Amino acid sequence: MSDENRKTTWGLAAALGAAVAASACCTLPLLLVALGVGGAWIGTLTALEPYRPVFIVLALGALGYAGYREWRMSRGPDCDCEVSMQDRLRRTLLGLGLVAVLGLIASPWIIGAVADTGSVAAASTQTEQVVLEVEGMTCAACNVTVQKALTNLDGVKEARVTFTPPQAVVTYDPSRVTVDDLVRATTNVGYPSKPKQGA
Repeated sequence: MSDENRKTTWGLAAALGAAVAASACCTLPLLLVALGVGGAWIGTLTALEPYRPVFIVLALGALGYAGYREWRMSRGPDCDCEVSMQDRLRRTLLGLGLVAVLGLIASPWIIGAVADTGSVAAASTQTEQVVLEVEGMTCAACNVTVQKALTNLDGVKEARVTFTPPQAVVTYDPSRVTVDDLVRATTNVGYPSKPKQGA
């Protein structure tokens, strides 16, 4: 691999890494919860949220660098040379990398726009409802993660989670799940909560 190819590849890899870090605060916890992976350690991923703008700038900068390197290589000496298979592969990877980086950066907004955080309802003989005040939600994907964590609990009949105001209205079967279980579920995915006073 030539030095020019190596620089383009490293630029693309750095862009993808920074984009993954930029989306880790919201997208990764949701993915893990959706796969059934749980635990308090997931909440540590939300600590990356304040650094999201830095990771976005790094991802776009690295992607711009890789694109610039590719453009420089395409302006090589004027000849009637055919584009080699390696050149096509490198450009295809750069295009796919562009789509992946932009998709990862936009993922919190995309998830928030397409996800149904309204409810997961089922018939029940006896249910109660609690309003939880949820802390730490910073983007539209956060409420999806909270909703998924709550509805994964056996006994939760419905969970409506809103970003503004940051709360979850949960209908549950008190014989199968407690309010403490609900609070623990949101806290374990990085969003501490507490029952709303006077609700």
